[in-house]
Amino acid sequence: MSLLDDDAHRASRVVALELLERVRAARVRLADPADTSALHDFRVAVRRLRSWLTVQGPLLGRAASPKVHRWLRRLAKATNPSRDDEVFAEWLTAERAMLAPRQRGAADWLTQRIARHRQRAERALSAEIDRDLDRAVALLAERLPRYDVPHHVDRGSIALTFASEMSSLVLAQSARLRRRLGVIRNTADAEAVHRARIAGKRLRYLLEPIETLVDGVPEMIALLKQLQDLLGDHHDAHVWAAAVREAEPRAPRVTLRAGLRSIAAHVDQRGVERFDTLQREWLAVDPPLLPLLDRVAESLAERGSRGVEIERKFLLKRLPRGMPKATVQEIEQGYLPGERLIERVRRVRTGRRVQHLRTVKGGAGLARLEVEEECSAALFAKLWPLTKGKRVTKRRHLVAYDGREWAIDEFTDRKLVLAEIELPSLDAEVSVPAWLTPQIVRDVTDEPAYVNAVLAKG
Repeated sequence: MSLLDDDAHRASRVVALELLERVRAARVRLADPADTSALHDFRVAVRRLRSWLTVQGPLLGRAASPKVHRWLRRLAKATNPSRDDEVFAEWLTAERAMLAPRQRGAADWLTQRIARHRQRAERALSAEIDRDLDRAVALLAERLPRYDVPHHVDRGSIALTFASEMSSLVLAQSARLRRRLGVIRNTADAEAVHRARIAGKRLRYLLEPIETLVDGVPEMIALLKQLQDLLGDHHDAHVWAAAVREAEPRAPRVTLRAGLRSIAAHVDQRGVERFDTLQREWLAVDPPLLPLLDRVAESLAERGSRGVEIERKFLLKRLPRGMPKATVQEIEQGYLPGERLIERVRRVRTGRRVQHLRTVKGGAGLARLEVEEECSAALFAKLWPLTKGKRVTKRRHLVAYDGREWAIDEFTDRKLVLAEIELPSLDAEVSVPAWLTPQIVRDVTDEPAYVNAVLAKG
């Protein structure tokens, strides 16, 4: 059986256990001083595992406990200084040839300073490994192989395929990357660039386990690596510039301080050049990732049903008379800017209860990709102004019938009534209640004009 067709709970653990084994193997290599790539591979292995546990948290449950996240977060943070020092020292070696002879002494002095800092960082990392790695590995090794399968009193075991889960996660993580890229304005937005880098890396790590299983994923991973390198180079320039400027007052001679200022200028220029490339290739145009993303999301959706909204929609003459007792919701929803994927925010009032929801949708017709999560009222308040000009308001009547639930939407901002029903599969038959049939004008499931996102632009 393909990993994509396996039970999502099992598949997510299979991948997690493989990533855990990579951490163990990389840890052993750290003891070999001749293994120059050991630290890099260990650092990446820890980050891949931590990212997977974060994204797959709902499936992994107790295995991805807060304690494990805390231990791995501290461990990942402890690997940063030595990695930054290593890369900075390599860059300085190449940069030295571009400096004037009188300024090269500054590069040598800074290189020595970095070497001492790196030694301290590696001692701190060794202590952190001794403190947190073993207990994190032990707890994951104990809990990952076992899991509970949810059951429904009527339907029995509720099995989700890995493809189903991945379709939702890819959509969610891709939407996050788009948002993070969308707030970057200039080269001074170092924190925004860093957050976009983390989002891109998380999406890449999510896709790597299915790289050979889905067409288009290898190309997506390659593009994400390009983006990660650009964002990483910009982040490095920001970190290095701060380190050089911090070191400048401690330099014992005027010539060294002058050389450090020259190095800082080169670092700043590196950051500007990387941002210019980022702006030209990723921010000023539709990223080349988007067409591939659409194809991969559609391919994953075909392999599973969770994360896919399957519904039929009917245009009605009016609100049905004689409708059974219904749960009534007052709904306000608006749509954020975007073309390929639809991102929606919604406020739902049911009696005294108020919910705030964010939803990402893709596709059209009977089956559409959908991933939804609840958000805070404060976040909703920040996002709502962005939906100006793309909103709908409606009163939804939820009526139970024949084991399913009909949603009768009475729009309050226009003269329109629609009926919707969600289905368990594409071939499921729809049993229309007698009280609804006289009011149906036609089935509008495949008519784009009746999609809420289109109605919101009207």
